[in-house]
Amino acid sequence: MGATIDVKELLDDGKLLALFNQFDTDNTGTITKDNIITAMHKIGHDITQQELDEIIALHDIEKNNIISLDEFKALLLDLDDVK
Repeated sequence: MGATIDVKELLDDGKLLALFNQFDTDNTGTITKDNIITAMHKIGHDITQQELDEIIALHDIEKNNIISLDEFKALLLDLDDVK
């Protein structure tokens, strides 16, 4: 029997905000495509335009080309609703 980890149990609001801030590289309170590129470069990953477009398409629930904190929480916690 393998051990499983429930992300919802590990990520409290403080940890979610800290993780969000790793991607909000310009401290605007939102994550843009440029923020994603910068964050990925910081960890040594070159992201392709296709990967970037897919991330935004999947996680930008409000379809405004940015990822808000609520959208970020929804993608990590698999929530159905966003404030």
